[in-house]
Amino acid sequence: MSTELTPQMQAQLDQLRDIHLPQPIGWWPLAPGWWALIALVCTLSAAALVWTWMRRRSARFLALRELEAIDPERPDEFLTQLSSLLRRVARRRSAGADVLTGAAWSAFLMEGKHGMSRDGATLLAIGPYGPPANQNFEPEALRTEIAAWIRRNG
Repeated sequence: MSTELTPQMQAQLDQLRDIHLPQPIGWWPLAPGWWALIALVCTLSAAALVWTWMRRRSARFLALRELEAIDPERPDEFLTQLSSLLRRVARRRSAGADVLTGAAWSAFLMEGKHGMSRDGATLLAIGPYGPPANQNFEPEALRTEIAAWIRRNG
């Protein structure tokens, strides 16, 4: 067989064109998996925003913010405001807890595994009504203990 091309074969070869590659695949429109991922991210973002908004509006969060705003400069007013705040938080936990007094109020604050210490509960039960000279306590330590009680019981 000869390797020479006849004019007819050469004419047929001249009619052939190069291989055409397909167009590159574009990023749009997105595949269904990407749409599902976008929907999931949007749903999780919306849920996180709603959760944050609800948490900031919760009674516990507002009580903790109010606790931070109470000024410890005058111990008698400080203890009165703390007791008032705790009574409002306790009312949400148990009906009638806000009317307890003395030893019953102290026992309510100490009850359970998340209760306050005996000294803190006694100070809050008696301190707002006692003479100011008898109130030797650390305001920030008491505030920390009350914040922990509100977080666990509020």
